[in-house]
Amino acid sequence: MNTKFLGKTLVASALVLTTLGTGLHSSYLGLDTNKVVKTAKAEENMTDDQLWKKVKDSLIDSDIISGNRDEEIKVTYSLKDGNSPSVTAPGNDSGDNFNQKIDFGSLKQVDISKQNIGEEDFNKRLDANKTWNTFTQKLKDAGLLKNGQKVTIQTTNPTTSSTNSITGTVGETLNDKNADPLEKRLINKITIE
Repeated sequence: MNTKFLGKTLVASALVLTTLGTGLHSSYLGLDTNKVVKTAKAEENMTDDQLWKKVKDSLIDSDIISGNRDEEIKVTYSLKDGNSPSVTAPGNDSGDNFNQKIDFGSLKQVDISKQNIGEEDFNKRLDANKTWNTFTQKLKDAGLLKNGQKVTIQTTNPTTSSTNSITGTVGETLNDKNADPLEKRLINKITIE
């Protein structure tokens, strides 16, 4: 079946329904129909390197990692068939070394390991709410999270084995007044349910 034709047909149908249902054409509502088609095609044709890079960029944008060679990022995800593969690369990698087409279902977990932590990051403490909100919004904007999913960012101190975490629901602004700051060097796991 011609996916381009199908995509345009679906968009045209949505335009008719929008026009009939509201009395306004979608262009008046600020809807970008080309973006709808492109987003659907992007998810349909996603590769594991694109997935890994979207997660890495979200980690950098939220200051969880610096994006250097001493950081390792492992992204575990589920496919629509139920399998759960993972992709691992250093933080300074472009992700171009893997290029397998995937039938992406959802993110499951991000594991982060850090070595040779620089002076600027060693004692850096991040506002837990801001970090969580930025990270989840970036992943949502990339099409990797949906409203209603539960996301936990966890730190583990390897010396004391003590943990700290912050959990929230995607689509809701997290504002936990009792949240302890997250030590950047100790953030090692993010789980998505």
